[in-house]
Amino acid sequence: MPLSTQSQADADQYILIASLDNARNLYSNNSHYFPLHLRLSTFGNSGNAHYDYPKDSDMMELFQCTKIQTNRYKMSLLKPSTKALALSCKVSVRTDSRGFLSLQYLVRNDDGQICFVEYYCCPDEEVEEE
Repeated sequence: MPLSTQSQADADQYILIASLDNARNLYSNNSHYFPLHLRLSTFGNSGNAHYDYPKDSDMMELFQCTKIQTNRYKMSLLKPSTKALALSCKVSVRTDSRGFLSLQYLVRNDDGQICFVEYYCCPDEEVEEE
């Protein structure tokens, strides 16, 4: 399920992740992929937040989703990727059928050269208590 965002929304992307990052009691991030939109949700002791991105949003360059998928990721695992997000021009977000998350950041250096930073994260598995 690839998702690419356009560069005009870089500040919004960073603000979204920064606001999630600054929630001290936040323990996880939920990503819901629906055929018509992407929802990022956070849950913590301070409350819940949901951010919806329609498939035809100006922030989306490409959105492909064939079925509903819900994945949960620990914020402590996603936090290191925010440094690359702050420097990126575009971001590609992908998940596979197992819920593994791939974040690919397009970054331009001072000379105008393009490089990519990739970050992978496995989904959080809920442990069933006996």
